[in-house]
Amino acid sequence: MARRNKPHGDPLPDFVRELRHISLDNPRDAVVRYNLGVAYGELGKSEEAIAAYRSAIEIDPAYAAPYFNLGCTLLESGLPQEAKSEFEQMIKLAPTEAEGFFMLGTVYGILGMPEQLIQATKAGLQIAPDSPQACLNIGLASNRLGQFKQAVDFLTRVITLDGDNPAAHLQLAHAHRGLGNTKEEIQACRQAIAIQGDFIDAWFHLGAAYLKKVRGPDAQVDYIETNGNFDLNDPMQLFYFSLGLLAMGMKDEAKEHLPKIRKALPAAAQELESCLALENNGVRGE
Repeated sequence: MARRNKPHGDPLPDFVRELRHISLDNPRDAVVRYNLGVAYGELGKSEEAIAAYRSAIEIDPAYAAPYFNLGCTLLESGLPQEAKSEFEQMIKLAPTEAEGFFMLGTVYGILGMPEQLIQATKAGLQIAPDSPQACLNIGLASNRLGQFKQAVDFLTRVITLDGDNPAAHLQLAHAHRGLGNTKEEIQACRQAIAIQGDFIDAWFHLGAAYLKKVRGPDAQVDYIETNGNFDLNDPMQLFYFSLGLLAMGMKDEAKEHLPKIRKALPAAAQELESCLALENNGVRGE
């Protein structure tokens, strides 16, 4: 489709131009200013959207919708502290809108305030109990606070609502680890991998849980966190990945990595061989 050239400035879609004209004709209409903010937001013009939402609030401070959209736009612009104030005001004006509580909880999480995240998000769940993302946020925060039983409860709710969420299963594994439930930890890691086969941290965590089961519940093992930036040329990462393969019943694939591990980490290779022998003898590290 050909684009029409404009001699001056950036072209604006007709609907934005029309809204600007309407706002000039109706300078005390908060809804028009709000809609203009929405239009600017759709165009990715954050500064203009923020100005429009603030103008709507100035005209009608009791109008809740602009606070919510302003908070979202500020958050997207990297201003979580400012966004927090807008969401706090929004839930005062619209205490039956769950999304306000959920977004406030999200901001608390970004600001490193897990207890406040849990409180705000639970308030939202009282209104809208079937939000898997809200339950996941509480599960994450609960794990961070060491409240593992609560984490299990909320992460189980996530899986009931959205069983295909691999992050929820891995966080559930984390919670079971905190409770000392190694068998359940292994099962949760396996489920995360069954959903997303390239979820590398789930492979590493599965390997660590498997090794803990073999060594004993008080054994020290490494839970490698990579956030996707892994390097299987690292022999220790390869060791835990191989244990994960073994825990998934992939003995031949795990055995293939022995020579490389043996060259750099002989003791780790010996332990992997012992685990392989257990598997071959029918003693599963489950």
